[in-house]
Amino acid sequence: MQITICEILNHIEQIAPAETAEAYDNVGLILGRRDQNVSKVLIALDATMEVVEEAEKLGAELIITHHPLLFRARKKLTEEDPEAKVICRMIRSGIALLSAHTNLDKTVHSGSAACADLLGLKDVHQEGLLFIGTLPAKMTAFDLKQKMANVIMPDVRLYGDENIAIETLAICGGAYDEGWLEAKASGAQALLTGEVRHHNALAAVMDGFALYDAGHFGTEAPLVKPLCEYLQNWANDVQYDVTFFSSDVIPYGRT
Repeated sequence: MQITICEILNHIEQIAPAETAEAYDNVGLILGRRDQNVSKVLIALDATMEVVEEAEKLGAELIITHHPLLFRARKKLTEEDPEAKVICRMIRSGIALLSAHTNLDKTVHSGSAACADLLGLKDVHQEGLLFIGTLPAKMTAFDLKQKMANVIMPDVRLYGDENIAIETLAICGGAYDEGWLEAKASGAQALLTGEVRHHNALAAVMDGFALYDAGHFGTEAPLVKPLCEYLQNWANDVQYDVTFFSSDVIPYGRT
């Protein structure tokens, strides 16, 4: 049975309603037609040129990303601009774009939830944007950094005393270093996020709290494969003739 973009969008709306996205966000169908039939869909964190090329090679008619294009208002789409160049390439290739961003961040399909799973956190619960859980065993801040480097991203940065004992960890993928006060109030001894600014690092360290910066990509890319598997299982259950693929593209030249 064929599936349209509209049917995929409607299902994503069920698990991550658009109305739960932040007011500044741009979610939903960004490029393409709702009534377009699709047989191959590529899931990625960002719609970069490399991801578009990957979709073209697969023959995918739709890309689903976490981070949207056209995040800010534009008056021109000239190909001297990197984002506009990607958009023009997608239009020429007939590839649609659907994004689920801060609405997905607030669900069990988020990068935060995926990181919690990779770290083996127990009794995970959600408080706002934070996913909070207990480590399998208490460990020092340094040992936890090493564990994060092994299962999330190798270049994790720790702000805080390496000898702090960590038992409860809060996670918010992406950019949420200001959430460290909320994390501490919840009983956590540390927060893993994707971007840490100097002033928040100073404040947290002076307060005996640990902040981990595993990069914006590092803390949100783990959502791609689980989301791909979830959508494929859903499509199989409904007997839709569609295949979902997870992107292999890693930005910044990392290997």
